[in-house]
Amino acid sequence: MPKLLSACLAVAAIASTLSLSAHGNGTQAAPCLVTTDRGDVQGRDFATSCAFLGVPYAAPTGGANRWKPPQPRAPWAPAVVNATTASPVCAQVQQPSGTPTGVEDCLFMNIWTRDLTPDEPAPVLVWFHTGGFTNASANFAGTNGRRLAEERGIVVVAPNYRVGSLGFLAHGGLATEDPAHPTSGNYGLLDQQAALRWVRDNVARFGGDPDNVTIGGTSAGGASVGLQLVSPASAGLFHRAIVQSAYPTTRWTTHAEHLAAGDSVAAALGCVDPATVLACMRGKTQNEVLLARPAATQQVIAPAGRIFWEPVVDGLVIPDQPRDLIARGLWSSVPVMVGANRDEGWGNFITRSFPNGVSLEQYENWIADEFGANAAAVLAAYPAADHVSPEEALARLLGDGQFVCEARRLARLISDQSIAVYLYSYEYVIPDLSPGHVNHGFETNIIFGNTYSPPIFPAHVLDAADQALHDAMAGYWTRFVATGVAGGVGDLKWRRYGERVGRRGARRDHMIFDAVVTRGDDLREEACDFWSQFDLRSMLGAVPAGTQD
Repeated sequence: MPKLLSACLAVAAIASTLSLSAHGNGTQAAPCLVTTDRGDVQGRDFATSCAFLGVPYAAPTGGANRWKPPQPRAPWAPAVVNATTASPVCAQVQQPSGTPTGVEDCLFMNIWTRDLTPDEPAPVLVWFHTGGFTNASANFAGTNGRRLAEERGIVVVAPNYRVGSLGFLAHGGLATEDPAHPTSGNYGLLDQQAALRWVRDNVARFGGDPDNVTIGGTSAGGASVGLQLVSPASAGLFHRAIVQSAYPTTRWTTHAEHLAAGDSVAAALGCVDPATVLACMRGKTQNEVLLARPAATQQVIAPAGRIFWEPVVDGLVIPDQPRDLIARGLWSSVPVMVGANRDEGWGNFITRSFPNGVSLEQYENWIADEFGANAAAVLAAYPAADHVSPEEALARLLGDGQFVCEARRLARLISDQSIAVYLYSYEYVIPDLSPGHVNHGFETNIIFGNTYSPPIFPAHVLDAADQALHDAMAGYWTRFVATGVAGGVGDLKWRRYGERVGRRGARRDHMIFDAVVTRGDDLREEACDFWSQFDLRSMLGAVPAGTQD
């Protein structure tokens, strides 16, 4: 090869290598390449945005790290992480097949951003995924953040977190092995906190503002948000919160109550010697652990032999019952958006327990079992004769008591402390999904602007009416993310819940998101006044809602 040609090729090679690491000079030499505090990540270039899929934020959680708080990820530089394809999901048991899937090296996040070097840092939305604390991942198609990032200019971050028994197992041995962390369980919540710390330290490199972070989620994701509001270690890591279709203000299982579930896993694994129990449990394969005591999907009757794996009030990560902490002002005190769907109870929660429908006898027996001494009052408030069928009555009871009225309860607790809170009801029917009903989880695809697809939903491509509602809701949501104020110029104003207006005093307005967006008065006032007198556990948990300590 001629010397001149050889020299030119060498210079070109050096220039190419340098271009992959050129940052901070106002240009982006390599599209969608970012340097984090652990090393470079190469995202996927959509021309109008970048997607970083599977960015590591903490160390693998298997082996010696199983059932421990998340640890820092070792630096990978000079290697470059290929963040162009979806990361693996956290180890879990697929439903309804019961097949184990996923891996324990799963603490990755997805990031969508329109501009890596904006003139002004972009607001950040960290979205915790749904899945009942037992399933799903950051890859959930309904909340893919690309469209929201491109249209609204925010940075969307979606982290994985440990689920099921690997994420929420409490055990006496685990609670005493580390004096710096004298509790157990809640590892999934700790993962979320680690993700928020990673966002604080790195999101500016993706065009985001670490001082303008909103956490949000639906269902288990919304419950996660509510629990992070009261977790001391989360304070300062976010600046507003969105709680959708969740119930953080119900009574949660305590650490002491959940120890029996951990003991049953140890026994099923054959780990019975107190001196070696932790080493024995950590020595089992992830599938052996997952199948030792399989997780129950959320339903109104706890199936025999299965456990509802979920966060616990452990005295440290969650110091006390969240409702009490909020009422006492012991929470992050940030602006909050909260709401529920009109027919939260309709669908899988009931059909998983009653696949052949609900008879009048089954309905009345369920109320008696679930509410104990309060059963007569509950049945009087929700007589089957007032509904098309006992199944419709059960759906309304569950939707009100578990979701809608807990949303109102949270709004009132926050409003009473003069903190900005915005309450909504999502009431938009899509017949392809559920004729005549607005089920749990239906709102997120509209907010994010994504097609509904199996296996979670029937297939449905957003039509013109869906797109119009997306435009409206995305506007309200992203204004809240950016400013902490949901209303906007040119839109129907979304008033703060409890806002004082003229001589009328404090108003209990909420927004109704339907084909036409309107404002409503106090949300399901009579029903929610009824439920406000009770301090209940979840109706979708391991023990009846009326169970006392």
